[in-house]
Amino acid sequence: MDGKSPLVVESQASQRAAPGLGWSEIKAELAGFFASIKLAMFLFIILALTATIGTVIQQGDRPEVYIEEYGEETYRWFLRLGFTDVYHTWWFSSLLTLLCINSLTCFYKRFPAIWRSMRQDKVGVALPFIQGMKHTAEIPVAGSKEGVAEGIVQLLAEKGYRVLAKNDRQGVNLYATKGIMGRVGAHMAHLSATIIVLGGFIGSYWGFQEFGVCLEGETYHIPKGQFDLRVDKFWIDYYENGAVQSYNSTLTVIDEGRPVTTKTITVNDPLVYNGVWFYQSSYGDAWDQVEMVRLNVMDKETDAVLDTVDLEWQKEADLRKLGLKLTVTDFVADFGFNSIEKRVYSKTVEHANPAIRLALTERQSLQAKPWIFYHYPGLFDIAGSKYRFELVGYKPRKFTGLQITKDPGVKMVWTGSTMIVVGITLSSFIYHRRLWAKVIPSNAGVTVHLGGTTHKSEIDFQKEFRKMTERIRTINS
Repeated sequence: MDGKSPLVVESQASQRAAPGLGWSEIKAELAGFFASIKLAMFLFIILALTATIGTVIQQGDRPEVYIEEYGEETYRWFLRLGFTDVYHTWWFSSLLTLLCINSLTCFYKRFPAIWRSMRQDKVGVALPFIQGMKHTAEIPVAGSKEGVAEGIVQLLAEKGYRVLAKNDRQGVNLYATKGIMGRVGAHMAHLSATIIVLGGFIGSYWGFQEFGVCLEGETYHIPKGQFDLRVDKFWIDYYENGAVQSYNSTLTVIDEGRPVTTKTITVNDPLVYNGVWFYQSSYGDAWDQVEMVRLNVMDKETDAVLDTVDLEWQKEADLRKLGLKLTVTDFVADFGFNSIEKRVYSKTVEHANPAIRLALTERQSLQAKPWIFYHYPGLFDIAGSKYRFELVGYKPRKFTGLQITKDPGVKMVWTGSTMIVVGITLSSFIYHRRLWAKVIPSNAGVTVHLGGTTHKSEIDFQKEFRKMTERIRTINS
């Protein structure tokens, strides 16, 4: 040999020993990463923190609300990070996607092997296999192998085991199993988490949730439902002491120009049509309409009340004695004026500064549309009129507040929720137990070699195994 030969051999051996980085290795590494418990715990912690942010910070509110509470600079950061609508941000969707991948990878990586192991009925195992188990016993029994084997089968069947038997040259082999569904529970929980997340995605992107303020007698178009909704009636039921008992709305769905269904809804009894749910959510006083207004018609010079009239909404009243025609055309609950657009509006929904607009015709000539204020009577003089008007009171129209929701993923969410409850129940209260027995003839009868295993609840199984060995000893007694 020359001096170079060992170096060549060593180099070739080194090349053979060096691990390759092929697709199978990359796939194994990725599967190990996405199936790791550490990743699952990390995702759960981040999702919990995200849910906390979504709870502490009001979601989907107006910009001025955030600026008033947190300041303008903080609000800008909220917008950058998506904290004002965390459940629709790209990073929240990414977290849920990772959770789905983690759950599916765990299921794909572990469940098939476990299922094959559970379904393999290994009846004819070797004696060393039984003797090497954690729970094992060697029980001498007086009797024939057929009689003892039959007694063991009956005993195991009474305990709820599924038993298989097989004869060989040594004797009778028995295999018994019970609680196989306990192994399925944890993997069902993994799968259910994915189903819940997918249902949430579907509901988030293809569903909607809106709040509608609806008035009795009005018809509203539901654009995302492609049909109309008419509010036939709204009323409130009261207890004898005056407290609100319930508030109710009779709704009619109009599809393609014809009524298709009518239902009276209450708080916990919604109307459902084409996957759109209408919940009775709230009620209140309308801020832009009234049912009736009471006015004092007064002499401008003497302030004497000449007449008190009740005016219905947008219906003309003819006061012939006074030469007046009056119509309530507009109402605002909290008077505000936009100087740029030159329009009147209600600043809030609260009845803080109510006012009506009165269409006035006096003695066939004077026409005016003054605003009459409840808290500030006589604030504006009506030029050319000999009358002054005082808003004594009004009856606001009640609105019904409807929560309008469509969630096409809700069935998947309920399916996943049911699966997770069933899975947790199975894995918590049912555990998989397997027993092997060999009944081998001996000089004094037979020897029963018994072995068993369980995937959890070792203490309970140990007690059961001990009682079983005691029962086997007395089979032919």
